[in-house]
Amino acid sequence: MKKMLLVAFLLTATALISNAQKFKKLPESKIEQSFVEKHIRFLASDALLGRNTGEQGNNAAAAYIAEEFRSYGVLPVNGSYFQKIPFVKYDQPQNAKITVGDSTLFVNSDFLLLNGGGVNISSAPVARVGYGWVSEDGSYNDYENQEVTGKVVITQIGTPDTKSFREMMSVSAQKAAIAKEKGALAIIEVFTIPAPWELLVSNFGDGRLEINTNESDSFTRILVNAATAKRLGNETLSIQSDELSKKPTPSSNVVGLIKGTDPDLRSTYVALTAHYDHVGYREPDGEGDDYIFNGARDNAIGVAGLLSAAKSLAQKPPKRSILLIGFTGEELGLKGSKFYVENPLLPVKQTVFNLNIDGAGYNDTSIISGIGVQRTGAEAEITKAVEALGLKLLNDPSPELGLFDRSDNVSFAALGVPAPSFSPGFTAFSEDMMQYYHKEADNAEGLDFAYCTKFAKSYAYAARLVANKTTAPQWIEGDKYEEAGEKLYQH
Repeated sequence: MKKMLLVAFLLTATALISNAQKFKKLPESKIEQSFVEKHIRFLASDALLGRNTGEQGNNAAAAYIAEEFRSYGVLPVNGSYFQKIPFVKYDQPQNAKITVGDSTLFVNSDFLLLNGGGVNISSAPVARVGYGWVSEDGSYNDYENQEVTGKVVITQIGTPDTKSFREMMSVSAQKAAIAKEKGALAIIEVFTIPAPWELLVSNFGDGRLEINTNESDSFTRILVNAATAKRLGNETLSIQSDELSKKPTPSSNVVGLIKGTDPDLRSTYVALTAHYDHVGYREPDGEGDDYIFNGARDNAIGVAGLLSAAKSLAQKPPKRSILLIGFTGEELGLKGSKFYVENPLLPVKQTVFNLNIDGAGYNDTSIISGIGVQRTGAEAEITKAVEALGLKLLNDPSPELGLFDRSDNVSFAALGVPAPSFSPGFTAFSEDMMQYYHKEADNAEGLDFAYCTKFAKSYAYAARLVANKTTAPQWIEGDKYEEAGEKLYQH
């Protein structure tokens, strides 16, 4: 038995040494700490004011990424490194109120106007319709046996299947479209999430960004504070509101291309992605106050990894072509990645894999955390890349959080593209991580740059190994996105 164990150990050690020797011959082995560190320090500097989507610091970050692409020899797509996204900034109206009998609800303190405006609804009957949701297959229908024509529909936020607040907000417009189709005058969603109303106002009140779809936004959609929702009653109410203030506030995805070397495989793409936006800054409390959310961990580390892969793969291109995308608007609800897959610059059906970087930080520098790696057909290659740097791959360390569906990779996955996320090492969302997540403390100072460099190298090497696979990765049997993959690629 001891002899068998010794043989197994020697075989494993030999394989690891061989992998490491092969890795040292590749460009990504030459990625230096100074290269990774300079990108993180710039992107997380105070000068970029937290890279809030559509603001000056965000645009500066986009320009920086594009110029790095250019310097490596990465090609623009359709003549540009920028995919412009027509965001619009909304501010709440100065005058807006909901009246129920002798009770009045006021904008900001009691409710937010998310859509519509310039409205005067007087003494309209109320219809309470659960979530106000109808499933695509019709198996769930809150409007069954409900007549809502000429009424104001009141619903609970989200749907029966949504779990996170981001998911709940992402279906809000779809619920409004259903209510409008049913003949309702307006829809009011009740904010029942155990989170401060003030947090919602800061994110969805003045300064809210949405993509301009050129569709009519005249249908009134309102989110009301649960603490005051009971005052809405069950009979009639009135809504008077000025229009929302709107201002064009464009931002861009940053896109580049490295052409593959294999004549049969170069027409297919491995997409490497990371979001570069963060959450901006708050008003300072006084001199010396740290008021900028620099986003070093979320996601300057990821962008440095993307740039490292771009440089390495441009120096020695793999068999398949590489599509590089720095996404904007991730912090707004994955808006940049959703815009890309709905308006792709290269055919999604020719994109065979997406390896996304995102994360809230790290609490274990001996590992890389893979979100969905086991599900998406490239576990062997990604494991090999991680181990070449002396690290270990930990798959889905916090499955209860549903992280796979909460980052930009899911925009590709929903269409059928195998799309895991590659994250800095964490075993759980511990207190030492959460002290930085969307906090002013998430600065470059205090980062383990030696680990960040290993992270960047392993990501670049993983991308190379996947892009050199003759057979494209596929979803494992029974995965919830397998059917979408079959449809996309028509296996």
